[in-house]
Amino acid sequence: MNRSKGSSTAIGVHELTWMALLIAFEMVLSKFSPGTNILKVSFTFIAIGLMGYYFGPYKAAIANAVADLIGNTVFATGGTYFYGFTLSAIITGLIYGYLLHNRKVTVLNVFLAVFLVTVVVNTLMNTLWVSILASAPYNVMLMTRLPKEAIELVYQTGLLYIILKWISKSRFNKIGH
Repeated sequence: MNRSKGSSTAIGVHELTWMALLIAFEMVLSKFSPGTNILKVSFTFIAIGLMGYYFGPYKAAIANAVADLIGNTVFATGGTYFYGFTLSAIITGLIYGYLLHNRKVTVLNVFLAVFLVTVVVNTLMNTLWVSILASAPYNVMLMTRLPKEAIELVYQTGLLYIILKWISKSRFNKIGH
């Protein structure tokens, strides 16, 4: 297939292979999430951030939705599947893709991406999904999750910036192209 660089939304074999590896990486990272369901520390944001950085918003959204579906069907840990979290996964991929793909890696760019994911997806959307599933008042769930989200904003910004800065200067910078 002859396509101009960066203008096609088609997914080639090279991209599909790297997406599959990042989805697998996300699955592995999800197994190393210490804490309780309410206050769990997760490192899956690294794989999702890499998907956005390498593949852009639409492909990252699709890959993250696929990762969510695989994680909740093939590698289910006893919880029930809820479509709201798949929507959250799609929005997360879109945010990381829009703010990280084909942009210079700066603390501000990474912070903005992590901030939007933390506020829009993790704090607002996921709290709504958890409150629906738990039949608990939204405001109560929100107040219990706010401290965790504030802490995540700091460590996720730092870790993602360090990883993306290293990648931007390494030979792995162009794997998604």
